[in-house]
Amino acid sequence: MAKRKRSTTRSVIARRIKEKRGQGQGATYKPWLTIHDVPSIGVVSRIKGWKTGRIHHLLSEHLETAYFYMCEWSPRIVDIREQFPLLPQEKTMFIADTLKIRYPCDPKTKEPIVITTDFMLTVQTEHGLEYWAHTVKPRDNLTPRTIEKFEIERRFFADEGVQWRLITDKDISYNLVKNVSWVHSARGLEGMSHLNESIIDSVEPELFNLLQSRSMSCSKYAAECDLRFGFPIGTSLFIVRHLIANKRWLVNMNRIIQPAMDPIDIKRA
Repeated sequence: MAKRKRSTTRSVIARRIKEKRGQGQGATYKPWLTIHDVPSIGVVSRIKGWKTGRIHHLLSEHLETAYFYMCEWSPRIVDIREQFPLLPQEKTMFIADTLKIRYPCDPKTKEPIVITTDFMLTVQTEHGLEYWAHTVKPRDNLTPRTIEKFEIERRFFADEGVQWRLITDKDISYNLVKNVSWVHSARGLEGMSHLNESIIDSVEPELFNLLQSRSMSCSKYAAECDLRFGFPIGTSLFIVRHLIANKRWLVNMNRIIQPAMDPIDIKRA
């Protein structure tokens, strides 16, 4: 797909507002920016979310995607809205002027941009639902200019009664991220026409008992199960991922899962 025009102009901002970018919740939310709107350093990602059922646009594989997977796994987070705009724009410009901070502008058009925060999270707390705004940035990229722009964000959300926090690579649990990435696409049964939940329920006891032996790697036991049930190769390993993703099987997600090399220590929920 061709990239859209990336420059910020008043007409682009007006169009995005008309398209209701930054509005909605859950499946109806539309991010202010998509992967087609901006250049990104590294690999961008489009991932169908567990919590929202929609495609999420993540502009940095290293941090945004990693933090997204952490949020997906958290039972407390009930909604994830990425590339969330700080609107109205007049408010962020007023905050910048008050702080005597140079407002960020498009380097090509010199037009003031709409500031976005990477994630607006809806979080279930002991006090009820709360909104948390989290901005993600590598520690090595925290220049004085970047920090002063983040102060605009912090002040904006403080006025809205929303918690704001900076997330850096220090906050990322990479073992958890790698494991969630491994199971993520197996939560549903898309593309597995030969499987349904009834078949999985019938296979689960034998697959569980095989894996309890722990004398071979997870992948080898899964391959053995494929032969026993006449499944296409890889089906039983998919079932393992499916059961973990749906938290029917519990594993230590902070320890790297290496299915081709190691046994897997599982418990039923």
